[in-house]
Amino acid sequence: MTEFQLDGKFQQISIDPTAHVELGQDVTLRSFVCLEVGNGATLKLGNRVFFNINCSIHCGYHIEIGKDTMFGDGVRIFDSNHQYSNYHVEKIAFNYGKISIGKNCWIGANVVILKGVTIGDNVIIGAGAVIHKDIPSNSIVVSKEELIIKERPQLEHHVFTLTASDTLENLTYLVENLPEVSFHIAAKTNVSDRLEAFKKYENVTLYTNVHHDDIIEDLLDQSEIYLDINHWDQVDSIVDRAFEKGKPVFAFDNVAHRTELGGSVFSYQKPEMMVGEIQRRLFGYAVDIVN
Repeated sequence: MTEFQLDGKFQQISIDPTAHVELGQDVTLRSFVCLEVGNGATLKLGNRVFFNINCSIHCGYHIEIGKDTMFGDGVRIFDSNHQYSNYHVEKIAFNYGKISIGKNCWIGANVVILKGVTIGDNVIIGAGAVIHKDIPSNSIVVSKEELIIKERPQLEHHVFTLTASDTLENLTYLVENLPEVSFHIAAKTNVSDRLEAFKKYENVTLYTNVHHDDIIEDLLDQSEIYLDINHWDQVDSIVDRAFEKGKPVFAFDNVAHRTELGGSVFSYQKPEMMVGEIQRRLFGYAVDIVN
């Protein structure tokens, strides 16, 4: 790999040892450029690629830029974004998409290029545009942006679980039979694929790497019922804290913690009983479930 041509001062370059970087001749970074290439990521820059002052390139997955492409002041390139739900934005969990930018392009000042975008050859993009879809070769892009405001729908009723285990007793049954209840599941670490799979349900929100106690307190305050359904031990005395806040605690008999404090305990072989009681508590009725 050849070296960057540094023109000016205060460039910030961070390349993970596991990253793969292919650098053409005379790639220039002017003052205050920030370039980050993350763990296992790939960055390919062709000959004479030029980044003007205050550009930032955040490569967490894969970015390719063809030769003789120029970037104006303050261009931002992101091949990832934070995972989010209607309730929560993850701090260190991301979605990724490859960015490909062709040769002989001119990207104007303060353009933002987002993940998953392909920009063809010989493209000019006017200042301030946000590029979130593919641009064909031999194009000029002029931004006439409107603010589009979308709602993040919130359900009325909430339950909460803090876990160090990826096994939450009868979670699938509860989620599928209580579609009008929002399930908030927090962990102090990354979670396994087993729990990640629950993101397919619109009424499930996962909170990973939660290290700040005020976030746990907010989730407890928001919830109407604490679900003591995780295998292994309770985390950070969370069941005790739920009782201290006067929250109803519902548990299955094979995983219940701190039963001496009270709460409602149901047979893990009859999850419909817990569903019915949640419906009565939150909605004032119970629906018969046919298995």
